[in-house]
Amino acid sequence: MKKFIKTVVAGMLLVPASIMAQDKPNVLFISVDDLRPELGAYGNKTINTPNIDELSKHATTFNNAFCQIPVCGASRASMHTGVRPTFTRFVDAGAKIDKDMPNAVTMGQYFREHGYYTFSAGKVIHGKKDTSKRTWSEYHPAEDMFEYHDPALVADNEAPQKPYKKSVPYEIVEGSKDTDFLDGRTIELAKNRLKKFKKMDQPFFMAVGLARPHLPFVAPKRFWDKYKEEDIEMAKNPFLPEGMPSVAKTTYGELRAYRTIPRKGNIGEDMAKKLKHGYYASVSFSDYLLGELIDELKKQGLYDNTIIVLWGDHGWQLGEHTFWAKHTAFDIALRVPFIIKPQASLNGEEGMTEGFAEMVDVFPTLCELTGLEKPNQLQGQSLVPTLKDQSVSVKEYTLSRWKLGDTIRTSGFRYTLFRNKEGKIIAEMMYDLKKDPQENKNIIDDANYKLEIEKHRQLLLDALDQYDLNHAK
Repeated sequence: MKKFIKTVVAGMLLVPASIMAQDKPNVLFISVDDLRPELGAYGNKTINTPNIDELSKHATTFNNAFCQIPVCGASRASMHTGVRPTFTRFVDAGAKIDKDMPNAVTMGQYFREHGYYTFSAGKVIHGKKDTSKRTWSEYHPAEDMFEYHDPALVADNEAPQKPYKKSVPYEIVEGSKDTDFLDGRTIELAKNRLKKFKKMDQPFFMAVGLARPHLPFVAPKRFWDKYKEEDIEMAKNPFLPEGMPSVAKTTYGELRAYRTIPRKGNIGEDMAKKLKHGYYASVSFSDYLLGELIDELKKQGLYDNTIIVLWGDHGWQLGEHTFWAKHTAFDIALRVPFIIKPQASLNGEEGMTEGFAEMVDVFPTLCELTGLEKPNQLQGQSLVPTLKDQSVSVKEYTLSRWKLGDTIRTSGFRYTLFRNKEGKIIAEMMYDLKKDPQENKNIIDDANYKLEIEKHRQLLLDALDQYDLNHAK
């Protein structure tokens, strides 16, 4: 009798999952580290990204998507909780949800609690142990992102022994297999799991995180060979913005940690070209691997009923304003690639939208697409109206921050307010993006913009108050 009861109960537990598998779309959530919108889908005719470009053709591609903070750990913590960073919450690369907001429900956790099998492979949430037990049904964190070294470097004792204790910030790898690299192994694992998910009576939430194009720019030689350095355009504004306050600068210590990069001053034209070449090669390698994953999704017959989200966790500077890496409040460090392919049943529009999107919008968007109620903690908005009609923007501005600066981006301007720990204003920046899209001239002292500056300052302060982000209070 006890055995019969156990069997009946087990059967009852399986029924909802089976029904849900028929009704609920799957989610394939792809994070690409340090990827800026340097893609064919965004108009770059030099870079080779055929697979992301193909995905973009069948999805909504956001031309004005911005992260909340330009650093890996904090940006991912904010996105996975749908909660904005503050002066003291989600502030740097080491940000952890379990520490900064232990009672927050993560996106993966929420889907798991609502019947999804949640799977994570590679670099998804920054901290390897951060929320992992409650978030993922199956968890395969990223190994050492710096794990591949040319045997010759090892022999010469030039291979880095620990992260950021490095010789060169790039490497051209010959005679390798894709699975010699962290990202290759991540994609191979994910492809194998898709075969398993095909047989499951349960919808899945698969999160896959690729490490490249994060430093060091390490990729197989065939991806380096796709480019000639003389064909790669360098930054058109390799100079500091006129009138930029010193608090807005970055020393790009992430890159200067390499022994071949000078500790101060410009890095030199030859190194700059090699770095951009390496960035492009790394992006193309990641694009190839993503193509392999999406092809497997189609092969298993899962593509039509799977929502695909692709995002970069922040922008990246490749010599613009003399800067490299992330860590500034400029568009180039905050703007991200962001593509959503909804399930086929939504009949969403395909193409590029100018509508604004923030990464705190991802969580509520996926809730609406899958028919789940939104948890109360969310501070973003669903982008489903834009997916259905790309002329629609669900918001008039985006809100980001870095260190002492809070910044607001409208269709015409970016305004940034820098305040010290006591809340005292120490500097401001304002850029006219219609006339100066590269943000080369700070117009904060231009009397012709007095009304716009006052309007944007108040708009920023009101937004900070709305989300309880104003540390000056």
